[in-house]
Amino acid sequence: MSRYKLAIDIGGTFVDLVVYDQKTKVLSNFKVPTTPMNPSEAVLDGVADIQSPLSEIGDFMHGTTLGLNAILERKGANVGIITNKGFEDIFLIARGSLNFSDMYRFDFKQSPTLVRRRNIRGVDGRINFLGQEICPLDEKAVLAAADELVNNANCEAIAVNFLHSYTNTKHEEIAVNLLKTNYPGLSISAGGLLANEYREYERTSTTVLDSYIKPVLKNYLEHLKSGMQEKGFKGKYYVMNSAGGALTFEMAAAKPISTIFSGPAGGVSGALDLAKIMKKKKLLSIDVGGTSLDANLILDYEPVDVFEAYVDHFPVLQPIFDLRTLGAGGGSIAKIDNKLLTVGPESAGAEPGPACYGRGGKEATLTDAALHLGYITASNFMGGKMEVADTLAKEAIDTNISVPLQIDTAEASISIIKVLISKTASSIKEMMLERGLDPRDFTLLAFGGCGPLIGPMLFDELEMSELVVPPLPSVFSALGMMTSDLSFTQSASVLQKIDSPNFEEIRAKAKELKLRSIEELIEKTKETGQPISSITARVRFIGQEHTLSVPFLEDDSSQSLFTRFTKLHQERFGHSFSLEAEIVSFIVKLTLQKEKPDLSRALISSSELAFAESHEMFDDAKMVFVETEKIPSQNLELGKNYLGPCLIYDEGSSMPILKGQMLSIDDRGIITLRRSEVKNGKD
Repeated sequence: MSRYKLAIDIGGTFVDLVVYDQKTKVLSNFKVPTTPMNPSEAVLDGVADIQSPLSEIGDFMHGTTLGLNAILERKGANVGIITNKGFEDIFLIARGSLNFSDMYRFDFKQSPTLVRRRNIRGVDGRINFLGQEICPLDEKAVLAAADELVNNANCEAIAVNFLHSYTNTKHEEIAVNLLKTNYPGLSISAGGLLANEYREYERTSTTVLDSYIKPVLKNYLEHLKSGMQEKGFKGKYYVMNSAGGALTFEMAAAKPISTIFSGPAGGVSGALDLAKIMKKKKLLSIDVGGTSLDANLILDYEPVDVFEAYVDHFPVLQPIFDLRTLGAGGGSIAKIDNKLLTVGPESAGAEPGPACYGRGGKEATLTDAALHLGYITASNFMGGKMEVADTLAKEAIDTNISVPLQIDTAEASISIIKVLISKTASSIKEMMLERGLDPRDFTLLAFGGCGPLIGPMLFDELEMSELVVPPLPSVFSALGMMTSDLSFTQSASVLQKIDSPNFEEIRAKAKELKLRSIEELIEKTKETGQPISSITARVRFIGQEHTLSVPFLEDDSSQSLFTRFTKLHQERFGHSFSLEAEIVSFIVKLTLQKEKPDLSRALISSSELAFAESHEMFDDAKMVFVETEKIPSQNLELGKNYLGPCLIYDEGSSMPILKGQMLSIDDRGIITLRRSEVKNGKD
């Protein structure tokens, strides 16, 4: 066994690196600024700072939102579509609907499409809904379409999606083989082979998105791999998928759509591990970086996930953690709009970054406001490795906020933070209330570089029961990647009633999917261990559009499955129906367990921080600066309660404890914040 494990998470502002020594149980962590123009450059720069020999690192776990950013920024490949003749406009028409939130916006403009109409070709051939071939695929037409798209339209990738391919993938397999044979360098994605799910538009969208980012992710992973090899790395390469598992680089390059929420998924994996350790059945995790905030709910030790998500209004048929992403981070820009203060979603990012970084940024950000208020400190920013200047922060706040609003710098700074907290709290309440959940019943888990910064204020705003901050919160997503296992997911359409007399055939289909998936996983990973398997049935009442995910057991009967489904429907929506139900599809998840850090014990950090007893911090209740303690988290004592106001910090984050709040730490290094008891009207 190799001595070390490495995890790297690329954020919008910083790249987080964590090295775990499996012999000494010591964690080393590093942060380097993100390089937006060339993401692998920052990763390789960070690797150069690692003290541990790369030759002794066994596993490299990587999280990236490169694919997601390519879609959002329209920086993907030039894609062509080959589909059935007469159905060329499925992707462009979509469902002819408008997102509810945009319905009454008079200034709404549809985002640019990913595929131009002239890059779509229809060919003869037809499979019906029973999976029967009623018209052979015109192979000559497929090659003619590919020739036009590649040689005339300069397409770098082709998305193949035929009607009813979820019942029979024969035509797609033929088309893919023809394209691979005749265009060996072409990126190809096929709907039924990628997402074996009914609904033509959704499957087409998933296929197009996969094609759009495939060359981008492939080139990135190849460049990163070669760079790591040049530096002496000889271990295994993994990428986080969007549902909290790990894929090999090769698997990720072959199916990049499964990685679009790769980065945030690491944090959710770590949060899930921590929820089980702390026995927290109801947990809201927030991962707050420099650019955005990602929120996820954990219920009964299971993260809330979906099989259909949306990326910039495009549906994606892939298992994904149900993440609510908000434009709320350390780099969130504050500005005056029609005499009103707004914060985010625009971010200063890594370049130029907040004004206090001294890299040319002139706009006021959350980080600038927090620095001025003493909620973070200049002397210990990034463990003292990065200089920040309050003078620059103050100048940006005064120029953009204080002067226009005719208020002083401190009032402007606290206003920036309160606006962001209020906006974030409203979005989280909406996310929870639409599921019939009350934030007050939940524990808040805050991590990321800015999670501990805004956590205490968000905890108060949402009136939550307690706030928990994990050890090394600023790199917790990278650490969470180390707690992930090798994972593989496949789906298969069923579309049969639960009470069907052919239920034995339904069970046989689930078993066949499981065995086929195990065979494919072993082939692709070359791993020898026996994977842990679970099967989920996506079930709905007849007449419904959307489904609920219900565990499918090997000894299930039609009655036991139906009972489990109706119970879940009642719990989720508050009602059920006296209707027949059907299984839409099966999803099998395979897990190969990997050795990982044990979050149930104290993690030893290699970092040492300077200790400072006193510190000046803004008291928003009195609207004045007060003298407080500034305590490194590694100096917090077991069994002691720390009353606010005070400032807790480590090498990557700061946590302002407010008046009326009380903090403690356990033997695992987990910080818990609660409200202090009020006696005789005093804290």
